[in-house]
Amino acid sequence: MKRRTDMNMRRRKSKRNIILNSSIVVVFALILVVGGNMVFGSDTTSEDEQNSAGNEEEDIKITEDESEDQQSETASSDQEENNNQGENESEQRENAIDRLEVEDGNESGNDENNDDSQQGREENESQDENGINLDNIGEPIGTSQTGEHTSSYDEGTVDWNEKIEAIQMVTGLDDSMTLWRLASDGGPQQSVGKVSPDGVQDWMYVVNLEWVDQEGWKVTNVDRQSR
Repeated sequence: MKRRTDMNMRRRKSKRNIILNSSIVVVFALILVVGGNMVFGSDTTSEDEQNSAGNEEEDIKITEDESEDQQSETASSDQEENNNQGENESEQRENAIDRLEVEDGNESGNDENNDDSQQGREENESQDENGINLDNIGEPIGTSQTGEHTSSYDEGTVDWNEKIEAIQMVTGLDDSMTLWRLASDGGPQQSVGKVSPDGVQDWMYVVNLEWVDQEGWKVTNVDRQSR
């Protein structure tokens, strides 16, 4: 009976030892697992942090590069816009100058036309319906003769030429006119000339002249008459 009891006690003690040893083994295994996780986990975390830091630096560098590229593109765009604006302003100034030149040319042309028209009106106003220049009546034409005057009817003399000049001025005719007569008109200082435009046979100008001392011949009257 006592032997059986001892055997039972030894079995229970052996069983407890097995459980205890098993527990120790389990605890030790757990310690190894936890420790290994801590060591390797720390290394992994460190590598991850380093990788993360490297990625962040790379991202920052890429962002900075992109920012510099954008700034460069913006600066280029602004420069191009300024250049285009400058070209547009220059073109506008050139167009404005061209318009002013055209306007000035038009105004100059208008002024010239107005001057011509005014001159034409003045000429028409100074001429009567027979084409006689009224402004040349009653005013001596000037002379190169000095001393006592002697009327001459010899062609080519100074006095002859000055009579012809007075007649041409009042009639508007030139050297191609036809001279029908140049003679005394009732006194030594009075003359009369009869002329027609070149090729005209049916009518003539009758021009009366009078000498003014030191001033030359003046036209006193002009008539258009039939021949």
